[in-house]
Amino acid sequence: MLSAKGEVDVTHKDEGIYKTWIIEGLAFSAGLDLREQENFRISEYHGYENKYGDGQHPDDAFNQGKYKQFKFGKPKLLISQLTGSQDQPAREER
Repeated sequence: MLSAKGEVDVTHKDEGIYKTWIIEGLAFSAGLDLREQENFRISEYHGYENKYGDGQHPDDAFNQGKYKQFKFGKPKLLISQLTGSQDQPAREER
């Protein structure tokens, strides 16, 4: 359902047990390629507030820690096939 130039952005904690989730691998197995990865900067998201969302105090903020922002999209080879582009770069192996 993602358009050829569409993007899926995922912000994910980048420390402790959360590193074992291997977000890049999960996206790859869903047919997406990593386009960009950078540190999450809360200052770029005016009005952003984190909340537990569950438990005794669901509206309380939690310690932010280190987060990464991942940007995924369709593989370039698939995009060129969908758009009819002659430029068909090879899909990166992971």
